[in-house]
Amino acid sequence: MDELTGAIIVSYMMVLFNKMKCGSPERDHGICFVNPTLILPSTRKGKSKNIDDASRGLADRLSKRKGNDIIFMPYNPGRHWVLGVLDMKSDNCYYLDSLSSSNFNMQLKQIVDSAMVMYATQSGSNKRVKLNWVNVTCPVQPGATECGYYMLRFMKEIVEEGIEVLVKDNIGDGKVEYTTDDIDEIREEWSEFVTSFIYR
Repeated sequence: MDELTGAIIVSYMMVLFNKMKCGSPERDHGICFVNPTLILPSTRKGKSKNIDDASRGLADRLSKRKGNDIIFMPYNPGRHWVLGVLDMKSDNCYYLDSLSSSNFNMQLKQIVDSAMVMYATQSGSNKRVKLNWVNVTCPVQPGATECGYYMLRFMKEIVEEGIEVLVKDNIGDGKVEYTTDDIDEIREEWSEFVTSFIYR
């Protein structure tokens, strides 16, 4: 299984966006997406510059979210995809890592925490936001390259089930790892979308 690129991640987010907007109204759970390139680390910049730029970009994205309170933040700090899901109503940030790491990616945490401070300042709020970071129990990838597929599957389940699937800590419906059919479903949806996009 090949690693997924940022372009594939973004195009699958378009699949999910279309599902929400063109599907049944109960599917639109107030979700918006952050393009991973907005917060990806750059090898050309120092670490603090990366965090500042990414935080500023994320704060700008938050200010344009148009009432959407669930923010998907796919993040790849280097050869591994993880997912941050920011719930603006509860001030929770859910962290999903298919390697089942018990630690948060500290660079992502710094980016999001700083972005929330910037966002509060930009929006004129005096509210001091202290995010509660929640490490979500989720299916664990069996190999070294499935992280992108797992992250996309996490997003799909949240789109279909709503934020409750995170609140109840039930991503994967109790599965230890996703089945081949679970991953193939992601591939099929993506390939159908890309094919329809090419042959319009």
